[in-house]
Amino acid sequence: MRPFRSALATAATLCAVATGVVIAQPPQPAAASAADCEGGAHNFRDHPDDAEGDTVKPRRFDVGNVHFTLEKGAYVGQQIAFGKISGQTRPGDNVWMDWRANGWDNAGAVSPWLQCGPFTVRTAGQSLTTPFKRTSTDPQYQFRVCGSLISDGVVRCSDWW
Repeated sequence: MRPFRSALATAATLCAVATGVVIAQPPQPAAASAADCEGGAHNFRDHPDDAEGDTVKPRRFDVGNVHFTLEKGAYVGQQIAFGKISGQTRPGDNVWMDWRANGWDNAGAVSPWLQCGPFTVRTAGQSLTTPFKRTSTDPQYQFRVCGSLISDGVVRCSDWW
């Protein structure tokens, strides 16, 4: 029975890696909340929940008919990123964006990263975004979108971008 369980776990891990979606309970940053990025906190900026990034979505995963996207766009000449949940959402579904800046912007980061959210869907079919933050070409400055559905409570995150 033990070799079967081991093989099953390996197959499940390979499937998750192949789709670019991490299904796990990742280590949580200390005291994560929406307040960590609302109202200009940690240099995030608020914007409308119906905001759209450009047509290139750096990261995306779907859970049924609910879509989680890491969006990118531009604000006053700088590239930005934000998380979004859309599709057939239900009240209680959550979205957040994780940000880490290892090595050069740690004054604004929370170790191991800052969790911007969660933000909770209030009405069926509602699209919801996180506040946005300026991006960088530095490979140590990264974002990912995460979320959970009220129906199963499983935390899912995209790969880092």
